[in-house]
Amino acid sequence: MRLPNMVFGRVVRHASPRARLTSVDEAAVRRMPGVVAVLRDGNFLAVAAKREEQAIAAARALQQSTRWEEAGDLPPSGPALFAYMKKQRSQDTIVNEKKDAVAAATGTRTLEVEYTRPYQAHASIGPSCAVAQWTQDKLRVWTHSQSVFPLRADLAKALRTSADNITVMHREGSGCYGHNGADDVAMDAALLARAVPGLPVKLQWMREDEFAWEPLGSPMVMRLKASLDASGKVQDWSHELWSYTHNTRPYDPDGTNLLASWQIQNPLPIAPARNIPQPAGGSDRNAVPLYVFPQQKITNHLLLDMPIRTSALRTLGAYSNVFALESFMDELAGAAGTDPVEFRLKHLSDPRARAVIERTASMAKWQRTAGTPVAGKPADGILRGRGLGFSKYKNLAAYCAVIVDVVVDTRSGAVQVERAWSAVDAGLVINPDGLRNQIEGGIVQTTSWTLHEAVAHDNNRRLTNNWSDYPILRFTEVPAVQVDLINRPDERPLGVGEGSQGPAVAAIANAFANATGVRLRDLPFSPARVKQALA
Repeated sequence: MRLPNMVFGRVVRHASPRARLTSVDEAAVRRMPGVVAVLRDGNFLAVAAKREEQAIAAARALQQSTRWEEAGDLPPSGPALFAYMKKQRSQDTIVNEKKDAVAAATGTRTLEVEYTRPYQAHASIGPSCAVAQWTQDKLRVWTHSQSVFPLRADLAKALRTSADNITVMHREGSGCYGHNGADDVAMDAALLARAVPGLPVKLQWMREDEFAWEPLGSPMVMRLKASLDASGKVQDWSHELWSYTHNTRPYDPDGTNLLASWQIQNPLPIAPARNIPQPAGGSDRNAVPLYVFPQQKITNHLLLDMPIRTSALRTLGAYSNVFALESFMDELAGAAGTDPVEFRLKHLSDPRARAVIERTASMAKWQRTAGTPVAGKPADGILRGRGLGFSKYKNLAAYCAVIVDVVVDTRSGAVQVERAWSAVDAGLVINPDGLRNQIEGGIVQTTSWTLHEAVAHDNNRRLTNNWSDYPILRFTEVPAVQVDLINRPDERPLGVGEGSQGPAVAAIANAFANATGVRLRDLPFSPARVKQALA
């Protein structure tokens, strides 16, 4: 959008989350062509110029003239991160518990495994952007935030004014997938606009800003344990998870959730870590199985200290929990010597859940022998496999099952999802086109998360700065997707958004194990990880 007399802004930040700005040469930058204002407020630094390229040049000059003091207090990376997480201060909640000592005593074989997911980015195609304008004591903000009213409340708190003085207007942005940098850049623009009263300021984050500063999807550790009886049925189930919060959106009564509000001279307190209550859940979303087990216990360890900011990334904890739960169901099926479809049906009493699994299996022409790896090592190094995943999103929305066929190149470590089938029961289908789009899009995005995406960091900063550091799925990697809708006109409509992500990641994991005979429990399934696992 364009407004009369609009100027352009850029913000200058250090890549280390708690870095302190010790010095900056503002005078030289103020003399640069087109520069209208340079704003320093504590550790917040920004510049406005008449043209966008002038703002970019000025921001780069500012960056080169700054001196920062880094904190060096980020957690370890790689596998050490997950051991670190399990030792941190946490709020421990028993999410669900069912006791049956008699049934538990019949268990004859016990399996216990851990699954992990790394930090992941929203990776919106367009970096976050906002326009702000102060007219006397009134502020107008144009933003692609998903929550304009909570944003207005946090802006009022951070700017120390009344919410009645602020108008926040939504504009479409190029991608989001949860809580990305949209709210933060609105605060940045409001601060910079206050330094140039009357002028509208368009402030755009650069790609490296988005990767360095947006809230990430939390890493997670899921430890699952189960016992089988002599007939191969689960008698005792345990699911423990460790996660940072998935909910640092504006507005929180005990602090703010806007980045710049923590960096200004008089900072506001950071809002405490909170979970979203069940049944929707946050980190524990979809941790409670829909399967019927005589005894079960689900425990959520919500980590209270947040070294790297995390918040809502599409599905919150469901992607990770369904990955773990459904991968473990396949592992248990293998231990019981039972076909994965039959094993699930044996533990389900909900007829609608059974129906989506059976329909998906029919679509894919599932057979007990389907997808098994070829005998020996093929001459061309190519292995093929098939896997299934299932969930009822939030345990209160649509039922969804996904089956995928994968190809594993044992020489390069590349995994390709060739085809995907999905049956969905969303009750009364109101918009079949929209429903299919949700399921297809979820499968495609999950394929990207599962095969490629992870944010790297060291003890000072994130190391992921651009697309070369954070590869996403290419068009040539997009699988063919077939979706079948089970329309139930006599049932109420169920939400279908985000419903296929969990089943899809589990299906890919199970297909990989089916193809190779090797179980990957740590996301993503990158070529390096695959080659190491198959070595």
